[in-house]
Amino acid sequence: MKKLLILPMLFFSAIMVADGHNKSDKSAKERMQNHPNVLLSYKECKETKDGIGGLLSAADSIWREIEMNPENEKKWAEATVLADLAANYSTVYDVWCKDMINKRMKMRMKAGKKAKKEKDN
Repeated sequence: MKKLLILPMLFFSAIMVADGHNKSDKSAKERMQNHPNVLLSYKECKETKDGIGGLLSAADSIWREIEMNPENEKKWAEATVLADLAANYSTVYDVWCKDMINKRMKMRMKAGKKAKKEKDN
């Protein structure tokens, strides 16, 4: 049971440390004032995506252990918690980050094509 509680606590503490902003951060205030629909920055979205990957990887390793010993109820509970956390963070990523990342990638692709055209001319 302790392992079951340690994993989510480690993940949440990593996110809190990675957050690294304080209330006096002027750029964060400006971002929120100028764009009220922006909850997470690009860096925070990337960290969220990486965290989701970590949760899914951990859940996958637990599922492998369950395949070897399907009667271990602690492993079933651990896999369930990890899958739920990954699903919840995936929802956050989908709502707050997906469109921003897609727009940023389109802008980069467009800039790359424009640079290539200028280079060819």
